[in-house]
Amino acid sequence: MLLSIENIVLFNFIMSFLMMGVIITTQIVSYPLFLCITKSNFKKYHSTYVNKISFIVMPIMLSELVLSIILLFIIQNFSSVIILSSMLLIFLSTLFLQVPMHKKLEHGYNNKSINYLINTNWIRTFLWVLKSTASYNLVKDLL
Repeated sequence: MLLSIENIVLFNFIMSFLMMGVIITTQIVSYPLFLCITKSNFKKYHSTYVNKISFIVMPIMLSELVLSIILLFIIQNFSSVIILSSMLLIFLSTLFLQVPMHKKLEHGYNNKSINYLINTNWIRTFLWVLKSTASYNLVKDLL
């Protein structure tokens, strides 16, 4: 069966590690590069970045959220609680910290806002590492 518990656990594992890779790349490469873009090119660069990265991450993040809810209902253990809690905190951080900074950066280069974005993004980076670890533990325990 396509939607077996094992497949849901495995799909969650894959999505977790995929997003962990994306967030680490964002944290170490993409966001710090915002500081290197010339002020005259920044608005266009930032707008292009946000549009392209959103196209990639939003469907995955939404899938992760749905999977984490399903996992908590079907496997009620510590790992599934950590997985859902991590996703909820990731969404809260995204909505209340990162999105407002990106909205501010739509108006142009702002060193303080870029550094705030970099510093607060460590929250999501940590949470995706935590979620990936819990997802690994779930796979290890179940499969």
